[in-house]
Order: sequence, then structure tokens, then C-alpha cells
Amino acid sequence: MAQESYKQNLHEKAEFQRTFQIQLLFEENGVRPSTENILAEMEKTFGKVDLISAGSLTAFGIRKYPVEYKDHQAVPAQLLISDFEPFDKNSITALEKSQLWDCPDAEPLLDNCRYKLMLSDFMASGLDYKCRCEMLADWLETMLRLFPDCTAVWTPSSGKLLRRKKILENPVGGAGRFLLFGVNARFFNIEGTEDMIVDTLGLYAVGLPDIQYHFHGLDPNKVVNHAYNVASYIFENDAPIKSGETIDGISEIGIDRGVRWKCQYEMGLIQPSREVMDICPGEYASGTRE
Repeated sequence: MAQESYKQNLHEKAEFQRTFQIQLLFEENGVRPSTENILAEMEKTFGKVDLISAGSLTAFGIRKYPVEYKDHQAVPAQLLISDFEPFDKNSITALEKSQLWDCPDAEPLLDNCRYKLMLSDFMASGLDYKCRCEMLADWLETMLRLFPDCTAVWTPSSGKLLRRKKILENPVGGAGRFLLFGVNARFFNIEGTEDMIVDTLGLYAVGLPDIQYHFHGLDPNKVVNHAYNVASYIFENDAPIKSGETIDGISEIGIDRGVRWKCQYEMGLIQPSREVMDICPGEYASGTRE
């Protein structure tokens, strides 16, 4: 897992995404289906859908997901789709490109993708996070069925690139499908040391804490697997772990209830700046913790 050296930019902040964006990437410029066809496909997924506005950025109101405001008025969450526009592969940074573990052919794939189509939500940040994530997963899968020539999906908030097929074959159901495209596990070597960092990126986008491990002497692949398991637990249970509590760690048999790793909340060591749940891996821990 050799890596290039990267200079940190801890001024870059990761914040709760009031509008969540996903990019569909294409090799060729395309023509969007008619608004009527998009609406018909959406209603197969969501039930009654309202057309809010049409044009280069088309918005739909999803009656299944009403958002209540302080005056107790409920307004349907909206889903937006843009028109085709040029995609610049350099909009994905070198640091982000170093973490595309789920797409081993990422470089040639990005070289070939010259167009994008943006999906997003709007006025949906007030939804329960699981409802929002289920809506986003449904939205993405519906549009992938409508765009069979889509090559890959790029999610900026998680820095994750996936081929279309992988998303459509997601074995997980319900809101948990979000984790496949919405959360990335990253791996870094600390230059000049034997220390390593594994963290997740993406849970922050829906109001949950990301996870971080600063360690040495452990197989990073096992730590990444542990990170995805903990991320799934945090997601399914609304981040129930408090600072000072412990979770199952790793031993030679894998995730082991007999090994206890302490958790605490702190600011992440790797950009973008955000609060993470740091997991201290016992005898394998690196750095200092209060």
C-alpha cells in the first residue's frame, strides 16, 4: 500500500450536507430522457411525485418524504437532476485519487469520463437521516436504471468512486444502501514512521461521526473491515457509542469480543477537518490520547 506524499490542508472543513450531491459520470455526451419519462420512472419508486420545476435543473417533490418546519407546515423533500455538462477529472484531487480503493482501474476510468450529470436533494436536510439516506439510495438506483450508459458514480462528500454495476448489485437493503456510495474507508501511512491511519469519510455528511484509528502493527485491511463494521453499527443505531466506552477490537481470530478498544470523540487527524470517533487499538495504538 505504497503512497505518495501529500501536504495536509486542515483549513478544509467537512460539514453536514444541507444539499447532498452525487455525480453520474459518462464517456459520451448524452441527452436526458424527457421530464415525463423521468417522472414516470420516479413514481415507480416513490409513489406520487410532483414536478416542481423543469429545465436544465429539474426538481421533483417527493410526497413520501414530507419535511416539517417550525411552523408545523410539511413540505415534500425535493430531488434534483441537472443536464449533461463537461466533467473535469482534475476536479478530483490527488489525495482523493489515492483513496479510490473500490475502483482499482480509477485512473483510466476517469480519463475516459468527459461528462457528468448531477443528482442532489433539496430541502431534505430536515428529514430523519435514515429516511434521507434511503431516499438518496432510491434516487441514485432509479437514475442508474434510466441511464444505462453511465460509467461510474462519484460522491464528493465521501470521496468514493464506484462503477454503476456495483451500486445496482448492492446486497444491502433499506437506508443502509447509502453506506456503499456515501462512506469511504481511507488508509494513510505516516511518513518517516511505522504509524498508519485508517478513517472513514462521509458519515459527517448526514450528521453522524466518522471513525478514526491511529495505529501500528496491525493489518490495515483488517482495520478497514473493522471500520466498515463500526460505521454500519453507528449508522443503524444513531451513533450510540459515547466517549470513554469500549467496543470489540481485533485479535488473530478477527473481531473479538474479548478485546476492548476505547472510543473518544476528537477532531480528525486527516483532512477535511471534522469530529471523529477515535478508536484506540490497545497495544497497537500510536500517538497520544487524553
